[in-house]
Amino acid sequence: MNIFEAENLYFLGPEGTYAHSAMQKFVKNLDIKVKNIIPVYPITAVFKAIEKDKNAIAVLPIENSIEGIVRETIDNLVKLEDKAFKIVAETVIPINHCLMSKATDKADIKEVISHAQALGQCAGYLCKNFPNVRITPASSTSEAAKSLQDKDETHAAIAAEVAANLYGLNILDRNINDVLDNKTRFILLARGERPATGYDKTSIFFSVNNEPGALFNVLSIFNMYKINMLFIDSRPSRKKMGEYNFSIDLEGHQTDAKVEAALNLAAEYTGNLIITGSYPRFKD
Repeated sequence: MNIFEAENLYFLGPEGTYAHSAMQKFVKNLDIKVKNIIPVYPITAVFKAIEKDKNAIAVLPIENSIEGIVRETIDNLVKLEDKAFKIVAETVIPINHCLMSKATDKADIKEVISHAQALGQCAGYLCKNFPNVRITPASSTSEAAKSLQDKDETHAAIAAEVAANLYGLNILDRNINDVLDNKTRFILLARGERPATGYDKTSIFFSVNNEPGALFNVLSIFNMYKINMLFIDSRPSRKKMGEYNFSIDLEGHQTDAKVEAALNLAAEYTGNLIITGSYPRFKD
């Protein structure tokens, strides 16, 4: 079975978002063949769609270089009932926010609309260039851009350049985010496994008992096998105050001898250790 062939491809919509760009990049680079490409919002709805649709793949954000892990993605990923769905690929999209409008002059702008996260990432720019305009949150950057179709030239949106192209807007400023090296990592979910390539990572999720040394016991196993940890994040267990679950990305593929041995041993010290995927690491 070709894991890159499916009836439907779901991505975090709407069209014109960075997830849309990530989806297009996956389709091109992995030669994905699907009949339907379907934008879905929010993240939880994407997971509900693939739980019902066994012949599907999905594109979702999982980490931002400034904001950190996308917790809604992690929480839903580990709760998937169909454990055949795995992370099979990742890509990184630079976040280059643009100011767009029907207007051609920034001096005309009296209201700026965007997703709350984008507004926060451009707070310095807005404070310097638009100290007295109205700032309005939207459900997504693309929805903000789309909303300008029904507004006059005094309104602007912050979104990706692809949204300006999609909705016929003028770009008044590019790369307006306060931190220019802003990137988001996206994952591709599919039913199946990727074989080892020699340049892989393995993503796992687990819980430990709330007792001294519990996490150390697990991490020391990876140290013993000389396995590099590329990422670690904690999440409240939602069961008891002070109890946490952990997400870790390990260097290597789950079929590599030392990774396999380490995971087998780690499973003895953890509760519900889940391998959410082994897949090639992103290369710039």
